[in-house]
Amino acid sequence: MYKRLIDAQQTKNKVDPEVTLQFLKSAIYYFLTDKENSQGHLNAIESILGFSDVERSNIDKARAYK
Repeated sequence: MYKRLIDAQQTKNKVDPEVTLQFLKSAIYYFLTDKENSQGHLNAIESILGFSDVERSNIDKARAYK
């Protein structure tokens, strides 16, 4: 019984890699094509890829120079 509960909890927290890939693909597509909301799409991309706060800050700095 306990093993079933642990397995169910672990399974619940996992996201299908195919779903993640499709979401990432969509976020990149709209980041490139939707200039009005590019920051929102970039935030989604950074979240999906698990960028650290330092990495996010470096990205923001690099984009500010353009």
